[in-house]
Amino acid sequence: MKTFENENYYQVLQVPPDARTDEIKHAYREALAMYEEESIATYSLFSEDQREALLQAIETAFDTLVDADKRAAYNHMLIDSGQVDVALFSGQVHRKTAVLTDTPILSQEKSLNQWVQKRAGSPEIRQISDAIASAELLSGQALKQLRQAYGIEIREINAITKISSGILKMIEADQFEHLPAEIYLKQFLKSYAEILHIDPAHVVDSYLKSMARGKSDTGTF
Repeated sequence: MKTFENENYYQVLQVPPDARTDEIKHAYREALAMYEEESIATYSLFSEDQREALLQAIETAFDTLVDADKRAAYNHMLIDSGQVDVALFSGQVHRKTAVLTDTPILSQEKSLNQWVQKRAGSPEIRQISDAIASAELLSGQALKQLRQAYGIEIREINAITKISSGILKMIEADQFEHLPAEIYLKQFLKSYAEILHIDPAHVVDSYLKSMARGKSDTGTF
């Protein structure tokens, strides 16, 4: 039966020692989806205590590796103790870049939701969210800034909402002339806002106002 005993934090999250921060965040969300209580893949394999221990190990690994200072200290410990070859931290060993897996959509959505809830209280995200909430005219750049502050990739929103990556990028770039009809755009904006835990009604209203202003300024109707 799977346990994380005697595994280092990189092994817990199944990432290489030179993994980028975005890869660590993605691996963390994948791990939550795998071991959460409702996971179809593991629901019958663990007792509640075992599951809690696994999830706690995942949280500890993530909290250490996502913090630059904690990670540096942890890396030194692994190297000094001989647990990991220093070459693995210097990019001298070839590795493959992490990619999205075939995790079921509901599990992806739930793990991403848990991630957003975990990060929502950070000062940076609160500042951006508050600015969006008070904006009369909302730009796609503000939405992009919030998405990037969460460390969420376009492809993750695409995987959950099925909104094409191209349309999501056009929304963020305020490419109003290329966006779909308003009836569809409203739903896309609503789904985007729900992913980021911001008021969908406000996002739709303020973005459409910004779009109307932009078209008026350029003479496009």
